Amino acid sequence: MRRGALIAAAGLVLAGVTTQSASIADPGCLPVGTVGTPEVTVDESTAGLSDFAPATVALPEQVYFRTTTESFNRRWTFATRDGNVYVKEAAAQGSWRTVALPGCLAGTIAGVSADDDEVMLIDRDGRFITMDRALSAPKDWNWSSRYGTPLWTGPGNTLPPGALTWSWSVLSPDEDHVWTDTAGNEHPVGGAKVSHVFALTHGGQRIQYVDPWLPVDHSYEMGLPFGGRFQAVALSTSASTSLIVNRFGDFYTRLYDFDISGADKVFFRYSYQDQRGLPEAPDMLSERIDSRYAAIQLPAPDWVAQPKVPGEITDRISIHRTGPGSAARELRVEGRDGGRTGFWRKTLTENAWTFVTTDQPLAGAALENSPVNRAEETLSPPSPYDYQGVSPQGWTASVQSFDLAVSPTPLRIEFGDGTELDVVLHTVDGLRQTPQQPGITDQPRFFDGTIEVPQQLLAELDTQPATVRNFVRNTLGGNRFTDTSVDVTDARLHIAVWEITLNRR
Repeated sequence: MRRGALIAAAGLVLAGVTTQSASIADPGCLPVGTVGTPEVTVDESTAGLSDFAPATVALPEQVYFRTTTESFNRRWTFATRDGNVYVKEAAAQGSWRTVALPGCLAGTIAGVSADDDEVMLIDRDGRFITMDRALSAPKDWNWSSRYGTPLWTGPGNTLPPGALTWSWSVLSPDEDHVWTDTAGNEHPVGGAKVSHVFALTHGGQRIQYVDPWLPVDHSYEMGLPFGGRFQAVALSTSASTSLIVNRFGDFYTRLYDFDISGADKVFFRYSYQDQRGLPEAPDMLSERIDSRYAAIQLPAPDWVAQPKVPGEITDRISIHRTGPGSAARELRVEGRDGGRTGFWRKTLTENAWTFVTTDQPLAGAALENSPVNRAEETLSPPSPYDYQGVSPQGWTASVQSFDLAVSPTPLRIEFGDGTELDVVLHTVDGLRQTPQQPGITDQPRFFDGTIEVPQQLLAELDTQPATVRNFVRNTLGGNRFTDTSVDVTDARLHIAVWEITLNRR
């Protein structure tokens, strides 16, 4: 969650706070530090690195992939072995040193993922530990086991159960500056950063993300391609851009996080109305309060299919930022070409992959990598949540295969004379400060909703049956977009603006 100017003040307050008692993610010895605040000053030296003992375990000369055991940002490369963490300068060959962990962490670390100026560590119990100021000198690094509301001071959190893999993602004003929405407009990242753990769960059928400013739960998700039915075998995320692949070597990328999704209405202004051609705001405050500037275009960016790799590949994939802006990303996938091992690489927008030879042994599991896209052959079953209900006015509304992470959803209106109207229900899993159960359960789940009438139908409204014309003009006010709250359980779906409850079928 991107924090605006508020976080700077919060960081000053929290700098002197220490952890007093154990929690789900608190080993009991870590200060809160100033985790999550932007780096006002950065020490470009290596001060403190020589204080770390030389590594005594076998580690690669160079790390080419951001995985859960080896990772990098533009300054440092990290690795974990046997519960410990090791570091070297990213541009240097070898020269690994053993990071001096707080005593309670020594020998407990099972995973590491670096992005921007933060490093996420996960211990053997799945607990999150964050190291901040990771673009500065090692003497400046600090640690925190805190995670969750309020303001990254919550009791801590853990990796979602059953995660196949995970990745730490940070989007920041210092490194990224701006990001681009679906209208092509650039937006300032804001006064701070947006940080998530993205986890591939449920056998590759779901992506859950865990933000340190949101409640201590595992309730937020990013929908997969093909209406959430794509089955991924690997995931990597950097600067809010995710890269996934299935067992046939079909790659997709998506720019998405909590704020980009449309959920953070406290700090940002969003709109489904076309924002193309409107001037871009000079700063975050102007964008939020001045309607002369472009709002953030909704819906959020969708998944983009990437070209097929022209050679052998494994499921060892990686994405990392290469500079400011949403297009500055490099994709990598381990593989082989002409009998030599290495990795295939491309930028986010290039149309073809090129091969880089490393002659390192392949570490990932081989993928079939068919020459054509076969994603539809591996789709999971549709969501089982179908709802239907009758309005007080007598018309019937129905929704099929509702998925909390997928938007938009087709919404059909049926009238007594047999005519039908197909509209679209957009849903955004909004900001909350109390825990929510994962998935759709008997606990009501509240969404920011918007009903959209197709533009072509509006343009041809006079040619539509009378019941459709009257409904659009009277019930929807002739508007293309109508905002509404939507709450859902495993038994019903309620659309507030129409005062209609759809029951599970």
